Amino acid sequence: MASPRPQLSLDELRRLKWLLGGALALVSLWTVFFLDVEALGLVALASGVIAAAVVWPQLPARVPALGWRLAVPAIVVAVAVDFHFSTETLPVLIRLAVLLVLYRAVAYRRKREDLQLIVLGLFLIVVAGVLTVAMEFALLLLVFTGCALGFLFVVTLIDMVDTGPRVMRPEEMREVPAWARGRWRPFLARLRAATDWRLLGVGSALFAAVVAISALLFLLIPRFEIGSSFFLDKYLTRKSRTGFSDTVRFGDVGELVQDHSVALRVDLPAGPRPAADLYWRLVTLDEYTPEGFRISGWMKAHLRASQSVRRTVPGGGVWTSGAMLPGGWTIYLEPGVSRYLPLPGSFAVLRLRDAAPVQVSPPNRLVALPSEPAAMTAFQIEGIALAPIVRDAGFGALLQGWVRGDEAMRREKRYDARTMLAGPAGPENAAVLQRVLREVGGGAALPAEAFAERATAWLRQRHAYAPAVRIPRGRGDDIVRWLDSNEPGFCEHFASALAVLCRAAGHPARVVAGFHGGALNGFEDYLMVRNSDAHAWVEVFNGADAWVRVDPTPGGAVGTVAAAAAPVEERERDHSWTARFDSLRVLWYRRVVSFDARQQVELLDSVKSATTGAGDVLRARLEAWAQRLKAWLAGPWDWARAGRVLAGVALVAAALVGGARGVRWAWGRWQRGRHPAAFDPVRRAAGRALARIRGRGTASGGRGPEAAEIAAVTADLERLRYGRRETWPEARAVFRRARRVTSL
Repeated sequence: MASPRPQLSLDELRRLKWLLGGALALVSLWTVFFLDVEALGLVALASGVIAAAVVWPQLPARVPALGWRLAVPAIVVAVAVDFHFSTETLPVLIRLAVLLVLYRAVAYRRKREDLQLIVLGLFLIVVAGVLTVAMEFALLLLVFTGCALGFLFVVTLIDMVDTGPRVMRPEEMREVPAWARGRWRPFLARLRAATDWRLLGVGSALFAAVVAISALLFLLIPRFEIGSSFFLDKYLTRKSRTGFSDTVRFGDVGELVQDHSVALRVDLPAGPRPAADLYWRLVTLDEYTPEGFRISGWMKAHLRASQSVRRTVPGGGVWTSGAMLPGGWTIYLEPGVSRYLPLPGSFAVLRLRDAAPVQVSPPNRLVALPSEPAAMTAFQIEGIALAPIVRDAGFGALLQGWVRGDEAMRREKRYDARTMLAGPAGPENAAVLQRVLREVGGGAALPAEAFAERATAWLRQRHAYAPAVRIPRGRGDDIVRWLDSNEPGFCEHFASALAVLCRAAGHPARVVAGFHGGALNGFEDYLMVRNSDAHAWVEVFNGADAWVRVDPTPGGAVGTVAAAAAPVEERERDHSWTARFDSLRVLWYRRVVSFDARQQVELLDSVKSATTGAGDVLRARLEAWAQRLKAWLAGPWDWARAGRVLAGVALVAAALVGGARGVRWAWGRWQRGRHPAAFDPVRRAAGRALARIRGRGTASGGRGPEAAEIAAVTADLERLRYGRRETWPEARAVFRRARRVTSL
């Protein structure tokens, strides 16, 4: 008889539980990589330790018992110190969870400790699920669910037969358990032999069906915005990866690090694409301090005072600058970039996906959220105008009032004159700036735009572009020292130097930070702007009604006419694997994360119309085929036509029979490879002979010499069919006797 499937022993089940527990711990730890917390080094270290403990389960026994006794107090002390020195709560709790998962994953466990490991992993999964929308997290969530189900199943099986204590004592950690002494290769072979692959396939199919049904319900059931409905994001301060904050200190960055991760993505409208150079305006730094440029106190107060919950921000009016392009641009902003929304120019209206608190400053063309979003943010702008100017008709009158010393203008407190005209103080700085102004303008009083063009040419002639910069040592302001040297610099240095020169010449100027450029995704038709495209430029007031963009960095545009650029559709497309994965991320956000009720209705309508259209097309084709068949049958028939029809039918039948036999042959070969003993030719022949003899024995009634002969032959055939080879009689003789018996 065929041997039964082997069963795993209790120690083998414990070893399987150790393997699944380690996998569950690793998957839960890896979700922390999607959070902007200072725990990545700890997660990497914990992952390495857990992986080593899973591969070599004897390692925990080498830790002294005192180490296990002091582990929990040490974790408590470390977390207390972390709370004392940290200003945020959630990162501390995440680091605590990582330490506890590490402790539970590398220690020998019984039932209660196993359940604690699942709860700790669920905490990290829930936090990551609230604070991230990454597609990779969804895959990790599925893996975690599978590991958790298998882990609980094995824990339940062990609990049914294990009558020992439910808690592991520290003294027991000094001894290597029996299950941890074996090697992995024999265990995996044993596990493979004991696995019921059919049952495993059915379980996997059921799990996939549950996931598919859950995904379908997720698409059909109206949902809310998770990021605004949980409190966890309030306890996590995201740090900007690009430096777009309220303060940019000159000289803090000595070398640019090329971060090629995508910062924002833009769905452009159909039709003609813009040919202008794209400058994505984020934040305006209008106040100069010895440490660098920053947003002035008035600007911050103005933004806070303008905050209100809204879904649309109307443009037009003071926002409008130049001819507006038709269509809407949808922008997806990654978390960790900035709380300021990137704007390529003036617009007619800006629409957020959901109503949220928004801060707006129309004269400065700023739209900001109260804090950096915890997840990817999407918004749409319509009526884009890419002219390199920002309209501000009221600033000229206010500036004149400040110059005249008008107390009413000073009480207005709309702008502090120092935020637009003040620069480095001190006689040394003033002497250098006056000398440079004479070199730039030749002693003549130039209009703002003309002066900015000459100052830009002077800077580009004096300084080259380089990603690594060294600020000369000496007395005076950092900006002035770099300005007066021949050292190379990058955009921050050129923009700061030009703003200081313009202010020294009496022209209000401010530094603007944002992005410049972008590349088309080669797999989806959208624009990718990377963190490496971060840029800084200057806006100079023209003395009348507008701020004019001037980019002093070599290669940048100067003046009211943007530099010539290739149309967006003619630019180089990115066909790298990074772009391919990025297109999947955008698809995930468009169709899953950012999928509201309106999009649900649109999807259902499109599915309905597609189904109806496909049904109409299929019905029309069937009717056409039926008409052709009817016309063919009604045609004249003769012997030649009938012969061709019969030949065609015969060929189709032969193809079907041949295909069926080919499938049967392939199935037999596959089964023979899986179970070679069941397809032994001697055993198969013995089985067929047994079937014939049993029918003969039933017909004879089981009496007389003939019945005795049938019984003897049947016993020999059963040994050939089911017995071991060493017990077989001579097969040919048995088959001859069987044929003789069945012929009687």
